[in-house]
Amino acid sequence: MRTIFSRLLLLAIAALACCLAAVAEEPAVEPAEETDLSVVVISGKPEEDLTEEEKADADIGRSAAEEIGGRFKPVEDTSALLRLGKVVERLRPATQKPLQKYEIRIIDSKALNAFSLPGGYLYFMQGVLDAVESEDELAAIAAHEMAHVCLMHSRRLMSKDEKYQKLLGSLLVVSILSNAEGVDPGAIAAVGSLVVQDALNHYGREAELEADREAVLYLRGNGSYNPVAVLTVVEGLARMEASVGNPELGVYQTHPYGKERVKAVERQLTSLGVPIERRRVTNSLVADYGPVTQDDVEIAELRLNGRVVFRPAADRDGLSPLARAERSTDAFNRLLRENLQLLELRMVGEGDSVAVRARGEAILVITAGDAAFHGSTSGALAQKAMGAIRLGFSEEKVTRAY
Repeated sequence: MRTIFSRLLLLAIAALACCLAAVAEEPAVEPAEETDLSVVVISGKPEEDLTEEEKADADIGRSAAEEIGGRFKPVEDTSALLRLGKVVERLRPATQKPLQKYEIRIIDSKALNAFSLPGGYLYFMQGVLDAVESEDELAAIAAHEMAHVCLMHSRRLMSKDEKYQKLLGSLLVVSILSNAEGVDPGAIAAVGSLVVQDALNHYGREAELEADREAVLYLRGNGSYNPVAVLTVVEGLARMEASVGNPELGVYQTHPYGKERVKAVERQLTSLGVPIERRRVTNSLVADYGPVTQDDVEIAELRLNGRVVFRPAADRDGLSPLARAERSTDAFNRLLRENLQLLELRMVGEGDSVAVRARGEAILVITAGDAAFHGSTSGALAQKAMGAIRLGFSEEKVTRAY
């Protein structure tokens, strides 16, 4: 089973050419226009209640969004947009701006990118939606971008970046940021163009670290999502950094501080007392089961990441082979989510049966009836099962390493 990060790596390589060639409640969703199926709007404070800074950000963001609309093709996917809208709406109360308005769009690109503009404009490349392994990881990416909006990172950069001063002059920049009257709309459009560059190229090292920190707090404060997902996302960044060099990948954009971000999030989670159980938010190691026919007999199959571990063939304790496989799958996945390690697994003889046990419970039991059906011994089948399990753990270690 391919994990988000193995998929991210493949998508990243495929997206490089594009990037180099072109540089629980339902959300209050409403269309920007009756015919616009490419956006969902999470309504916010009435315009008259906005501060002057918020009004300025809204104007700048609107101008930047117009440029984005001319550069990228939107995706009209109502289901995906509503999914994103629900995530943003759930996270919003945990942010510094619980009444912030958001406009959410999906961009038709396999690039691994998500970015935001001042005023609450959020963009997600299709590649990101295809790559995430859980709603938690999607929420982590959304929270990161929402943090840029809520902490006004774009405004902070505008106030100190020389390119704005050189283009417009310090006084005009101040006038725009303070929403002063009489500012030429052309000047706002010029600022919007520069903001697009900043959004696509990030808001700087400190802003990225701060957005990571806030994303953890948003997910934790919301309660619907696991903040460990922020860690698995930045670990993916560090993995790509080590594997594909320095592609321009938005929220996943590689930087010299990829590992620094991982360590910072790990420290934060630990300080908050959040158990770092990555498998709760990823598909890095997952058991499943199903019926299978062998020698014209319907039996069952227990798999780990798609690899066959064992095929129960006989009834045991009143359970059919399929029910046994289901019970084993449930036990295995529960322990995996609780950070089960390979060294905790051991084979234990139980009469004429052999069990694979961990943490005081049997994950699977291979009986004499199973052995007879397969023309083998319980011990040999248990050894084979352990071999498949070891391969699964080894693959996870390789795909998650950076």
